[in-house]
Amino acid sequence: MKILFVSLFLPQHKAYHAGGRYVNELVRRLSQQHEVHLATRLEQGEEPLLAELAPYCARIHPFSYPRLPKRGLMASLRLAANYLAFSLFANRLIRQGDYDLVQVEWVESALMIRRGRIPMVLDAHDVITKPARRSYQRSSGLARLPQWLRWQVVRLVEGTIMARFDRIFTMSDFDRRYLLDLAPGLAVTTVPIPAGMDLTPTAYPRVPERLLFLASYKYRPTNVEAALWFHAQVLPLVRREFPEAEFVIAGFGPPPQLMELAERDPGTHVTGFVDDTDPLYKSAGVFVAPILTGGGIIVKVLDALAAGAPVVTTSFGNEGIEAVPGADLLVADTPQDFAHAVITLLRDREQAERLGASGAAFVARNFSISAVLQRIETSYRELTADTAKANLAPQPRP
Repeated sequence: MKILFVSLFLPQHKAYHAGGRYVNELVRRLSQQHEVHLATRLEQGEEPLLAELAPYCARIHPFSYPRLPKRGLMASLRLAANYLAFSLFANRLIRQGDYDLVQVEWVESALMIRRGRIPMVLDAHDVITKPARRSYQRSSGLARLPQWLRWQVVRLVEGTIMARFDRIFTMSDFDRRYLLDLAPGLAVTTVPIPAGMDLTPTAYPRVPERLLFLASYKYRPTNVEAALWFHAQVLPLVRREFPEAEFVIAGFGPPPQLMELAERDPGTHVTGFVDDTDPLYKSAGVFVAPILTGGGIIVKVLDALAAGAPVVTTSFGNEGIEAVPGADLLVADTPQDFAHAVITLLRDREQAERLGASGAAFVARNFSISAVLQRIETSYRELTADTAKANLAPQPRP
C-alpha cells in the first residue's frame, strides 16, 4: 500500500519525546511492506535530521516552523496557529495525492483535515478531553467557569475531529472506553505503544537513593507540574528518612522553573535532553511519575517498567497501562502516600527488586512491538477491504 503518515512532531530515533520515537519505529517497520510517505512538522534547524528518515520514505513533505524560545501567551498562540497551518498543509497533500491510506498522528494534527474517499486512521496518542475535564474538576472559585467552558470546547472539537476518521487508534483500553462514552459511534481499536524500544541488554548498578523522573517538558506543562509537585510536596517527606536522596529531572526542554530547582537544591539535578536513556532507567533506585492530570498512556512509566526499575506513580499514571498495583508498581495519589511508597522501596531493596522484575515481565507480555504491528496491519486490511466493497457497490442513479 501507499501510505501517508502525518506527524505533528518529527519522528526521530532519538526523539525528544516518546511519541516521536514511536512514529519513527512505525515508519521504519512499515516501510518494509509498504510505500511510506511522510508529512511532518520540524523546527528550523532540524532539517539535517530528515536524512535519518530518507531511507524509509518514498517522499518526505517537511513543514518548517520557527523556534519558540519563550513561553507565555504569545508563544502559545503562535504554536496553535502553526498547528492549524500544518493541518491545512496535510489536508492539501491528502487531496492531491493518490494514497491508499492516510494515518494521522496526534489529534491536533487533524484540526483541519477533512474526510476523504480513502481510508483514514487517526492515531490519537492522547485523549485531549481527559486533561481538560480533570483541570475543571480540580478547579475552584472564579477559575471553575472558564475551565468548564474549556472542557466543553475541547470535548466538542475532539469529537468532531474523530468523527471524520474511519478508524481511531488509542493506546489503551481505558482510552478506548473513554472515547466510546464520548462518541459511541466511533470505530476505535486499541493499539498500545511498544515499551522499551531503546533498552539494551547492558546492566547498570542501581543508585539506591536516586529518584528519577524522565519526561519531555517543552510544550508539556503537565510534566513540568508533576516535577514541581514532587519536589515541593513529596521530596521533603522522603528526605526526612533519607536525607541524601537525590532527585533527577531528565528530559527535553526543562523550563526556568525546573532549572531553578537545581540552583536552590544541590540534591536535585536537571539534565535536559539525554541521548541514551538506558543507563538512567537502569540506575534509578526508584522511578517516580507523579502524573496529576493525564491524557493517554504514560510511555515514560512503560519504559521504566521495561527497564526493571521499581515505579511509583499515581492512578492517572497507571490508568492506561493497567498494571497491578502492589505487584507490578506502586500507586499513590497524595503527597503522604506517594512519599510512603518511595520510602518503602528505599528501605526494602529486595521488595524493590521484586517489584521491578514483575513490572518488566508485565510489559514484555503486553507491550511488544510485534503485537503492535500485527494489530495495525489487521486494521489496514479491514479498512482497505471495506473501501473496496464500497467502490464495487452499485451507485444510485441520479
